[in-house]
Amino acid sequence: MKNVLKIWFPVFAAFIITGCGVQSYVEKDPSVNLNSYKTYAWIGDKGRKNDKPYKDFQESYLTDLISQQLEKNGFVKAKSNPDVLIDYDIMIENEVRERSNPVYSRSFVRYFYNPYTGRINTLYYPSRYLGQDAYDVPYKSGTITINIVDNDSNKLVWQGWAETEVTRKRIDKEDMNKIVKSIFRKMDLAKN
Repeated sequence: MKNVLKIWFPVFAAFIITGCGVQSYVEKDPSVNLNSYKTYAWIGDKGRKNDKPYKDFQESYLTDLISQQLEKNGFVKAKSNPDVLIDYDIMIENEVRERSNPVYSRSFVRYFYNPYTGRINTLYYPSRYLGQDAYDVPYKSGTITINIVDNDSNKLVWQGWAETEVTRKRIDKEDMNKIVKSIFRKMDLAKN
C-alpha cells in the first residue's frame, strides 16, 4: 500500500500543479533552428509612447523578466549586430464569460381528503429541473505576446503568448511572472 502511495502521490501532485498554471501558446518557423541564435537586442524603445522619454514600471519589469528568461535559455544581450531582435506587446481587453445556473421548480405538498379511508392524505411533489438561467459576467483579459525576429532577414522566427484574467487595468507583477515563465517553458520545447 505504501509503495502505491509513493508512486501515485508525485503523479497526483504534478497533475495539480500543472492544472493551475497559465496556458501559453507558441508558434515557431519550422525552417529555423533556435539553437543557432546566441545574442539578442530589443526592437526600438518601447517606452516612447505618447512622447514619453522613459519606460513605465510595468514595461521595465516585463523587459527585465524577458531578459532573465532569455539569458536562462543561453542568449546574451548584444550592443551591436545581434542575432535576434526581441519585441513584446501587452494587451488588456474587456471580455464576457457566459455563466449559467440550473433552475428548479419549487417542491410542494398537496393535501387531499380520501373519502374511502376517511383520512387527510399528503402527496409530495418534488422539485423538477426546468432549464438553465444564463447570464454574462464581464471580466478583463490580459495578454502578453513575445516576438523573436531574425535580425538578418527581418523575419519572425518565434512567437509566444499567454492570457490570464486580470482584476485591474494593468497586469500585475505576479501575473506577468507566471505568463513569461509559461511562455519560455514552451521555448525550451521549441528549441529541440
